[in-house]
Amino acid sequence: MYRFFITPEKIKDGKVHFPSDIAHQITHVLRLGEGDQVMVLDNQGAMYYVKLVEESNRTIHGKITHSDLSTNKNLISITLLFGMTSRNKVEWILQKGTEVGVTTFQPFISSRTLVQSTSLAEKKEKRWETIIREAAEQSGQLFLPKLNQPVDFKTALKIARNDHDLCLLAWEHSPDDRQSLSRALSGFTSGRIALLVGPEGGFSDDEVKNATKRGCTIVSLGESILRMETAAIVFPALVHYELSGKNC
Repeated sequence: MYRFFITPEKIKDGKVHFPSDIAHQITHVLRLGEGDQVMVLDNQGAMYYVKLVEESNRTIHGKITHSDLSTNKNLISITLLFGMTSRNKVEWILQKGTEVGVTTFQPFISSRTLVQSTSLAEKKEKRWETIIREAAEQSGQLFLPKLNQPVDFKTALKIARNDHDLCLLAWEHSPDDRQSLSRALSGFTSGRIALLVGPEGGFSDDEVKNATKRGCTIVSLGESILRMETAAIVFPALVHYELSGKNC
């Protein structure tokens, strides 16, 4: 069953009024029509089972047949903090990160990021939000991940420590100073985790020192040296895997 995130104000009186872009996707891309069923989510935990109804002017809306309120509460919330990079890499990170369960995306700029501006054009922001929404619909997420505005690295570290219960930084250097991911997560069963992934050139020594001073733990993602966009997906996936057994 196809799934669509719709804002709550579009869901009322037993009907779903699809925005024009989603209506176009339903009728012209997916080729759905009168009588077909879809699922609508309001990003607040409610799930609506909807039958499509075609109106006389060939527009389409949904009639709610029944609804459920999710009791599935995520015990773990993951914020992925990653270095700003090229457009296609960012879009890959947002799409795949959503699929593996990232809750919040926090881009940052640091001394070695390819992009050195924290400004984000409105058109690009809307495209990124669309990528997140479509990935959440495809992968069966109940809530849309949040996309924050890019910040400088100092601010990113402040967010990572002040707004989270645990801060982990993936770094390939100084093997004596880093822990295995399993050890770093030992005893952690619920709460908010911040995961920091560096840019193509990696974190500088000073950036890592500042992170550890703020209480972030350096961890290893294995023996292989991963591309930054690969690490950005492997990191949260491994965290979910390590914690899945604890929350069964």
